[in-house]
Parts: sequence; structure tokens; C-alpha cells
Amino acid sequence: VYSSMAPFSKTTLDINKLYVSSSYPNKIPDEGEAASEKQEESLPGKQGSEVSVREESDTDPNHSDEAEAETSPTKSPTTPKSVKCKNSSDFSLFSYNNGMVMTSCRDLDSTRSALSATSAFAIATAGANEGTPTKEKYRRMSLASAGFPTDQRNGDKEFVIRRAATNRVLNVLRHWVSKHSQDFESNEELKFRVIGFLEEVIHDPELLTQERKAAANIIRTLTQEDPGDNQITLEEVVQMAEGVKAEPFENHSALEIAEQLTLLDHLVFKKIPYEEFFGQGWMKLEKNERTPYIMKNTKHFNDVSNLIASEIIRNEEINARVSAIEKWVAVADICRCLHNYNAVLEITSSLNRSAIFRLKKTWLKVSKQTKALIDKLQKLVSSEGRFKNLREALKNCDPPCVPYLGMYLTDLAFIEEGTPNYTEDGLVNFSKMRMISHIIREIRQFQQTSYKIEHQPKVTQYLLDQSFVMDEETLYEASLRIEPKLPS
Repeated sequence: VYSSMAPFSKTTLDINKLYVSSSYPNKIPDEGEAASEKQEESLPGKQGSEVSVREESDTDPNHSDEAEAETSPTKSPTTPKSVKCKNSSDFSLFSYNNGMVMTSCRDLDSTRSALSATSAFAIATAGANEGTPTKEKYRRMSLASAGFPTDQRNGDKEFVIRRAATNRVLNVLRHWVSKHSQDFESNEELKFRVIGFLEEVIHDPELLTQERKAAANIIRTLTQEDPGDNQITLEEVVQMAEGVKAEPFENHSALEIAEQLTLLDHLVFKKIPYEEFFGQGWMKLEKNERTPYIMKNTKHFNDVSNLIASEIIRNEEINARVSAIEKWVAVADICRCLHNYNAVLEITSSLNRSAIFRLKKTWLKVSKQTKALIDKLQKLVSSEGRFKNLREALKNCDPPCVPYLGMYLTDLAFIEEGTPNYTEDGLVNFSKMRMISHIIREIRQFQQTSYKIEHQPKVTQYLLDQSFVMDEETLYEASLRIEPKLPS
């Protein structure tokens, strides 16, 4: 005789108070249990015996079920935890939990089972009338608690494996689409093939609801417009700056210059595809063909540095040069606050160029506060200790951010030169590949988060204007003209 309550229903129970016992005098038996309890009382060997099935909460207060669940596009209902047993070959079951096929066993001799509350209640109510649950009953209860459809609860091993395989494939596709969207932006054929595959998956009649939703979400991600696409592109900024006479440096505030310089730096930085970071292409003779976007980033860095040095040198009056130096230092400090460490290095490196550094009369008039700020910024982006301070700053900052690309290129070159591609046994050196992957993943993290800075054409026109920029030789000649060398 079965209990009137369905054993597989989602009933809320107080887990710590779930007992099935024949020795509780105050227990009011169900109608279906009355006959069996009277028979148990007539047996002398069963007097005073107590059988309990309960689930106890973890003793570790810092442990939680939520922490154990891996992030997955398909969240399955909770699966009974595996429990140690004396013989691991007894009652091995297949259970389905977040894309994994797990086996669990239960010790029937133990009085405590780490079953879910629903399964525990089902076993307790069934055991009160039918005796010890069989292996088949445990398997049905495990599959029922895993949330499978009714027609699949017979414990079909092949069905469970198919569901786990589908879940893992969806996980891989979700990670690919969300973390490496450039692959699909540059290859329309790949994009449509993945969408077609997912549409076939969705029409699978055996697909679970969670899996169908996960596949639909991936398709939606592939087909929808990226919110970041609303940001102005580098090509649009350059096109707007062409053929227009830029306003002078004095007409722009330090904040405006810092924001637009940060916008430009990030637009140039985010255009670099991750394929260019393989094989040290930027160090080869054909570097412009193999790594065009890395070379554009390098050229942009040098152009801004030359612009800053030229802006300082072209002022004939010493007070104008001092004012220009202090204003550019203020721009660098604002860029630091914006996490644009690339611009900090662009400005500090230009101040350390020989044509600027030798202007002793000019530097004597620069305020102490500005000099102290320059020292602080130079320590931040110093190459000492393999950019120790800069790495620490990047570790503690949240995107958006523009790192100094040269630091990562140095790391990649060090790994490529110092570590072989294959082991002594002729196998692929996965340790090296993981190190390269870690660096590229960090670069991609900073590329994917854009700044919410409104484009100001008049400022970017000035930053991109190369009409008055001088080369290194011309800069030094102008420096000697405005402050000649003192006779020795």
C-alpha cells in the first residue's frame, strides 16, 4: 500500500526532522501505515528498534551548494550528492548534474543518507510498506530528482550520456561566442554554420527545456547587434579629422585632451586581432604584413609622443614651454585615473626625450608639485622589475582600461624564445601554450570593454594633426636653438 502523497512531488520538508520510526508514541500513523505498524509491534525482535532516514546539512558553514555548481547555460535541478559506502560497486547510479555524468552509491546499512529531501521522503514512505528499497528504486529516485521527463525516468544510460554531451557542446559554444566574438565578426560563413547547427539542436525532440533555452541564447548573441558597435569607430574618427584645420593646444582643456586621447588609444588597441600575437610576427622582416594592427598601435604611440614633444619645443618663450609641460603632466594624471596607462607612458616618455630633457632653464621654472607628479607617474610605468608597478596597477583595476601593449609583447617574446614548442618526447608543450593563452586572455579582457566617452571632433582633430610634428633630428635642432649649449 503506497502513501497518498506522490513520492516524486516537490514537497518542502524540514530535512532535520524527517524520521520514520516505530518507537515514537506521539506519531499519528497514516491510514496505510497502521496495519504494518501493528505487525511490527507484535514482533519481539523489532521492539525498541528505530530506523531513520534523514538528510543533515553540511557542518562547514562556509560551504554552499551554490558554490559547487559550475556556471552553465543549462542549470539542472539539484542532484543527490554522492555518499561514501563500504562497497563502491554496490548500487552505482547515473545522475545528471550540470552537464556531467556522475555515479553515486548509497550504503543501505548506514542510518544517514545524503539524499535530497524529496528522495528521502520517497524512500521513507515506500520503505514503511514495502521493505528495503531495491537498486532499481534508487535509480528511479535519482533520475526523478534530476528533473528528467517522465518517459525517460527509467534510467536509460544512453539518454543520460546524450544529455551530458549536449550540455558540454553548448558550454563550449557559449564560451566561444562570448569570449571570442571576433571569430564570428570576421567570418560570416562560420557564424551562419554555427547558427544552423544550433537551430538543428533546438528541433531535437529529446532536448530539455534548459538546453533549448541555452541554444536560443547563443543564437540571440550571434544575431543581435553588439551594444559596443554603437561606439564610434577609429575609421570614422580619422575620416572626420581629415581636411580640417585643428584648433591650437591652448583651446582645449586638460580633461578634454585626456578623455579624447583615451578614446583614441582604446580604439586603436581594440582593433588588434588575437591572431597577431602568435609567432612574434611584429619582430619579423614582414611585420607590416603579418601584424598590421600591432604596427598601427606602435605608430600611434610614437605619433602622440612626437606631438607632445613638438608642442613643447615649438614655443619660443620659456613660460609658454613651462605651461605646456605642466598641462601635459595634468593630462597624464587624468589618464592614469581613467586607467589609460598607455597614454601615461606616451607623455612621460616624451618628457624624457633628449630634446626636452636638456632644457634646464625651462625645468627650473616648472613647479615642485608638477615634478613630484612626474616622478610618481614615471615610477608607475617604469620597466624596472618587468613593469612590476604597472602589472600591480593592472591587476587591481577594472576595465575599461588601456594597458601598455609593449609589456605584453615583451612577455610573449620571452615565452616564445625561452620555451620550446615540443617536449623531449615530441609532444606539444601545453605548458607553453597555456602561458601564451593567459597573456592573450588578459589582453582580450581589456579590449572587450569600451569607454563611454563622447567623441569631440575638435579635440581628436588636434591629436591626429601631424602638420606641425617634428622628427627626432628636427626636435633636437629646435631645442638647441631655443636653449643653446653653455660653453664648457
